[in-house]
Amino acid sequence: MLVEMTSLVFREKGNPRPPIRFKKGLNVVLGKEDGENSIGKSSAMLAIDFVFGGNSYLASDGVKHIGAHTIFFAFEFDGQRYHFARNTSSPEEIQVCNERYDLTGTVWEKQRFCDWLKGKYHIDFAGLSFRESLSSFFRIYGKDNLDEHRPLKGLPAESMQKSIDVIVKLFDRYKDIEDFSVRLEEQQKKLSAFREARRYRFVPDLVGGRTQYEENLVQIRSLEAELDNLVTETTEFHDSEDIEKVRLKSQLDGERLRLETDIQTKQRRLALLDMSLDAGLYLTEADLSALQEYFPQVNVRKLYEVERYHRKLAKILDDQFSVEKQQVQSEVTVLQEQLQAVRNQIKELGFVGNVSKEFLDRHSELKGRIDALKAQNEAYLTLQDLQDARKKADDVLKSAITSILAEIEHDVNAKMKEFNDSLYTDARKAPQLHFNGYNSYTFETPDDTGTGTNYKGMVLYDLAVLYLTALPAIAHDSLIPKNISDGAIDGIMKIYTGTEKQVFIAFDKQGSYREGTRRILLNNTVLKLSDDNSELYGESWSKEESQ
Repeated sequence: MLVEMTSLVFREKGNPRPPIRFKKGLNVVLGKEDGENSIGKSSAMLAIDFVFGGNSYLASDGVKHIGAHTIFFAFEFDGQRYHFARNTSSPEEIQVCNERYDLTGTVWEKQRFCDWLKGKYHIDFAGLSFRESLSSFFRIYGKDNLDEHRPLKGLPAESMQKSIDVIVKLFDRYKDIEDFSVRLEEQQKKLSAFREARRYRFVPDLVGGRTQYEENLVQIRSLEAELDNLVTETTEFHDSEDIEKVRLKSQLDGERLRLETDIQTKQRRLALLDMSLDAGLYLTEADLSALQEYFPQVNVRKLYEVERYHRKLAKILDDQFSVEKQQVQSEVTVLQEQLQAVRNQIKELGFVGNVSKEFLDRHSELKGRIDALKAQNEAYLTLQDLQDARKKADDVLKSAITSILAEIEHDVNAKMKEFNDSLYTDARKAPQLHFNGYNSYTFETPDDTGTGTNYKGMVLYDLAVLYLTALPAIAHDSLIPKNISDGAIDGIMKIYTGTEKQVFIAFDKQGSYREGTRRILLNNTVLKLSDDNSELYGESWSKEESQ
């Protein structure tokens, strides 16, 4: 659990505040009797969220006015304390500290820190991240999760389906549908891959759906009949095997000619390389003597210097020619092996008779059109099979989710009713959660849509989930109890104190509540804030300074 939080920017009467010590159960950030705002209650709550890995504190008044600062904090698990520091200027880094909060030099990424907390709190459930589980239930001004009609919403712009996914995972029921989810994901991947292949023409594309499929069948029957007539009416009968042999032999002959041409081209290149290597670029002493005979004034010394440069250049070129020769020889060897393989295939075909080029061309044209249409229809049928498989996987998953949601709905509603009955001496209707499907829900108190009732329902929902799941903590800002009737608050305080899991609340105007509620608040206060330099940061930015 969280046991401590401190920062140099937390001040009172000009001095640093002592570390804020937390405990099991209820932890209260207490404000003024008159309910004055802008003393740092919400900022303190956001700071608690910050040490749990949240980011909303980065937009708080404290960061805006004071600037970047570090918050030091400690968690305790199984009797061992772990000390950390997190700076608002580098929020993705969690510094590991010793017991005096000296930095050890070890730095964790925030994701590693959150995964560590998830393991320590024993909520390492399939598919669940620590922050998405906690964020929904840390209801603090500035986090945009205070919609009393949508209490499952944890993040801004989060869809109902995503909210439902989180609660299923938090109840550790995702493991019951994980296989169905994986199966659906695989079918979706197959379908997406097939559609991409069609888009890039890796498989035949078929536009028109079932209508085009039926039209293709008609064309196929017509072309097959024309092909049969062509074979029957030819002057010399050739069965399909003979025709296929002729076509294959024609293709092989074309491949043979191509390979022979490539080999001849590369052999000519080899001859040129041999000439370059044999002739070289070297001048002999006799060449220079003959040159001096015809040009007596020539500077032979300069010629020798130039010749030395030429020899170096020739040596480089010789090396390049030798490397290229080896490469071309290797290519010729490969081509000759391919050519021999083609010749062997031609030889194996043997004599296949004489078939006119006109007949063969027409036969190939008809056969090609038939094959293309059949390939289109096969692609259409494959698409239908993939879509059917995806739909079946989706239906199975939705059915499994519906069954699980019915169980979660029953358990949550039963717990909320138990809590609601404890708030009143007379019978009152309890809030109800209802899942309309895998991606939709409603939350309301039947026949009562008042603001106070709706906020009370949201608090009871949070408490129900806290009691029913491994959720480690909840946090409620002061604006939530302000919207709930005093009588209901008295009962909610008792529920807050009924668990050893940590509950963080901000509260003010405590004098207007019953003695029992005031006593609970005072006994569980971990931070008391006021005005006159007793705000969280030792100052208030809402008041104008006198001139």
